[in-house]
Amino acid sequence: MPMEITRARSWSWYALVWVPIALLHSLNIAATSPIPISQAAIAGATYVIPVALLGVAVWWLTGVLDWPPRNKPLFILVHIAAAILLSAIWLGVEVGSMALGMGAYAAIVLAKTFAGFQAVDGVIVYALIAAGSYVIRIAARLREQEARTARADSLRMQAELAALRGQLNPHFLFNTLHTLTALVRRDPDTAENALERFGDMLRYVLDVKRSAREDVTVADEMHFVRNYLSLEQLRLGDRLRVVEQIDPDALDCVLPSLTLQPLVENAIKYGIAPRAAGGTLTIGASLDDESLTLEVRDDGPGAPSDVIDGASGVGLRAVRQRLETRYPGQARFAVTTAPREGFAVRLGLPATTGSETPRQPATLHA
Repeated sequence: MPMEITRARSWSWYALVWVPIALLHSLNIAATSPIPISQAAIAGATYVIPVALLGVAVWWLTGVLDWPPRNKPLFILVHIAAAILLSAIWLGVEVGSMALGMGAYAAIVLAKTFAGFQAVDGVIVYALIAAGSYVIRIAARLREQEARTARADSLRMQAELAALRGQLNPHFLFNTLHTLTALVRRDPDTAENALERFGDMLRYVLDVKRSAREDVTVADEMHFVRNYLSLEQLRLGDRLRVVEQIDPDALDCVLPSLTLQPLVENAIKYGIAPRAAGGTLTIGASLDDESLTLEVRDDGPGAPSDVIDGASGVGLRAVRQRLETRYPGQARFAVTTAPREGFAVRLGLPATTGSETPRQPATLHA
């Protein structure tokens, strides 16, 4: 539903809330004063409309002074001052409307009989509007957070399934099985090692899915990527050259699981595998103050910068969406490429550490 329609509907409901209040006040005036019902209705509307409009300002103020308050004394003082101001304005409008009909002096004399009660009513009304506004804002914030979490979970599951499908697609299986068949005859130990790595990859993906683990350490993710690369090196041999530039301090940092593998797969698929001479894949991780920076780049043919979005593929878009959903306003995702200058993806996210023990890195065989 468009935001404009939702906002209009919300303000319509707000206006409708004041209708029964105005009606009850009109009936009270008609019952206690010898005036026609039409004049009582006008008096009721005149009484309610000013405070209803002032309530809009209260709503705006609750957006400025967010809950929970960062500075409680300032929060309380501002709301007290605003409540007094609302009461004063409401009373002033009421006295002014009476002065139009009976003169200023008579209006002031009459106002003295109810000014105190209306001032208290103003404070109470302010408190009710402010409290209701905070309840609505908090509920909306919780709904937004739940939607963001649900979307992040959905994207995580899609990434996990995409990674699993990527390892099990027929082309990958055919090449891997063909290579393993040849290795079993001439190098059984290497074949066994490759099967163990493939099993480790599947266990990693399935363990993440079963435990609903969103975060893993950089060390865990690199262990998974190294297993993936070792299998790809069985197929590509010396055509796939890997360079790691990993800051040891970054290994304990956490990131969403299955973040690096789609970037690595994309680089091999488009930048290295199609070339007869292969290429070099560089994986970097660095820690700078409170930011974790990850980079995957290749020295392949690259692409014109104006086709980055079209060339980035579903996997890269899924990684970008996951980071934007998980770290709104904090994540960075940059793709740089140019003809004959390779393809590079750089990620930035808040640096946090986890308690998981990093796995031992696997050794790559060129």
